[in-house]
Amino acid sequence: MRLEGKTILITGAGSGIGQASAVKALTEGARVIGIDQNRDGIPEGVDPILGDVTDDDTVARAVAAADRIDGLATIAGISASGVAIDEIGSDQWDRIFEVNVKATWRWMIAALPAMRAQGGGSVVTVASQLAFGGGRLNAAYIASKGAIVSLTKTAAFELAPDGVRVNAVAPGAIDTPMMNRSMSRAKDPEAAREYSRNRHALKRFGRAEEIANGVVYLLSDEASFNTGSVITIDGGWRAA
Repeated sequence: MRLEGKTILITGAGSGIGQASAVKALTEGARVIGIDQNRDGIPEGVDPILGDVTDDDTVARAVAAADRIDGLATIAGISASGVAIDEIGSDQWDRIFEVNVKATWRWMIAALPAMRAQGGGSVVTVASQLAFGGGRLNAAYIASKGAIVSLTKTAAFELAPDGVRVNAVAPGAIDTPMMNRSMSRAKDPEAAREYSRNRHALKRFGRAEEIANGVVYLLSDEASFNTGSVITIDGGWRAA
């Protein structure tokens, strides 16, 4: 019960890592407010806020629904894999940064007044192993995850005097609907899956709950000396 008595906001709670993190936070005793466009995927027991994470009204409704904000996990994200760097459109590039980076900043600053008032809190962002190694045909997504690393470190340094810790998890390839959609856009989806799987030292894809374990650790008081850190959970992708 590492999160007993805490109220946690999780964006992207309707699928993948966000959904698994919401379930894990519930089992650890938290009250969870889950934000997503998809009501069906939000786990039972989570207080749902339906809407686009880039929308100011969605942010305001989620913050208003919270009795307090002890933790925030900004997990919602989008990708546009399979597109060459000179073929991605400007609107698509902007949308990826709007969801992955600007929304992370937007939710962080929205949670700050409550966290400051109660003497602290924890923010967990989601980067990617690709932010450190690069990749092909996914430039906007990878660049956005590099921006998340920089934003996390900057916010951690700036908000430390307020008792607000800011950390990131950097997953490898995780078996989620978003990853499966990305793989389906490849010319040969099965070959793409096999290449990606074997790129990891453990020769498998990660499970959403394995990343959720890291998210909940960073949200909990067990991580009280962690701030500005990026915890890589990538099955040995960077090592390989």
